[in-house]
Amino acid sequence: MAAFPEIPGYELKKFLGSGGAADVFLAVDRRHSRLVAVKVLARRRFAESLVVRRFIKEAQTISRLHHPNIVRIHATGRTPELRFMAMEFFPESLKRRLQERGRLVPDEALAIANQVASALYYAHGRGFVHRDVKPDNIMFRPDGTPVLLDFGIARVLESTTQLTRSGMSMGTPRYMSPEQLNAKRADGRSDVYSLGVVLYEMLSGAPPFKGSQTMAVIMKHVTEPVPRLPGELAAYQELLDRLMAKERARRPASEKEWQELVKPLLRPFKLPKAGKPEFGDLPKAEEREKTRQSGAPEAAPRRAAAPRPRQRRANRRRLFLLNLLLVVALAGWIFFNYERIPGMIASLARTIIAWISSLLAKI
Repeated sequence: MAAFPEIPGYELKKFLGSGGAADVFLAVDRRHSRLVAVKVLARRRFAESLVVRRFIKEAQTISRLHHPNIVRIHATGRTPELRFMAMEFFPESLKRRLQERGRLVPDEALAIANQVASALYYAHGRGFVHRDVKPDNIMFRPDGTPVLLDFGIARVLESTTQLTRSGMSMGTPRYMSPEQLNAKRADGRSDVYSLGVVLYEMLSGAPPFKGSQTMAVIMKHVTEPVPRLPGELAAYQELLDRLMAKERARRPASEKEWQELVKPLLRPFKLPKAGKPEFGDLPKAEEREKTRQSGAPEAAPRRAAAPRPRQRRANRRRLFLLNLLLVVALAGWIFFNYERIPGMIASLARTIIAWISSLLAKI
């Protein structure tokens, strides 16, 4: 890539990826000394009013959603050359975890899905449909908490504003619901279908419907039943059949319905901490930010306790005056006791000799 863009208050460190309309960078927020992900919409896209509106809409959407499993946005802004938003930085994605491990243990998979479902139902309750739930858009905080992000194509349920062209489906076909693939209006139950696809992949290690051509995958989502899980995972089949039902009326429409389905399978499970970032070593300032986010005690910088130059000069003056005072006091004592000093030394010598003699006598 070319040189990183200049954004006041942020030091861009690493290119993380591109979403087509925007680029994402790892950056240090200088003002708050924290690690952030900065999403940048370059000036060359300003002429595309639809792209700009989606970018602004994503920032507005996230700023209205306050949930522990939804990404937090720190700031938005623009320069003459670009628009940007600064968000939480996450060290690991669900996509990467699946690539490294193949599949997850059932308790972990269900715990992740349960927290993501909580975020989705919260968003639905406030009128937003995500429309692009997939492993790429589920990230992990350092403590292992799953977080839903990328509301770039989220839609307000009651809105009549069209940010998509007529007949155009938005999302990723491998994880989209049948109604999305048929270019029908999506509601919260479309997100539930997509989460069901993600849960299937977490349990089995592969998406339920695969194909060398996109159209083949689309047809399977629209027409084929949910594939059967292997015998050891059969207990989760009924749940997946409900989540991925072709008729959206069969899918759980509320968090209460979700919990009724999931509760018999859900067991206490402590999610593992997030792995290392998907790129190389971070600069020291960023490593300290990782430590702060994880809750671990942060090591104090080596020179943090060193006094400032003005303080060091004051300390030297005080030490010099104290030494001078001691010298003057000793000189005064010698002056006033000059004639008595030889007698005192002789008396001290006699005392020491007598003490040594008494010790020798006892041997």
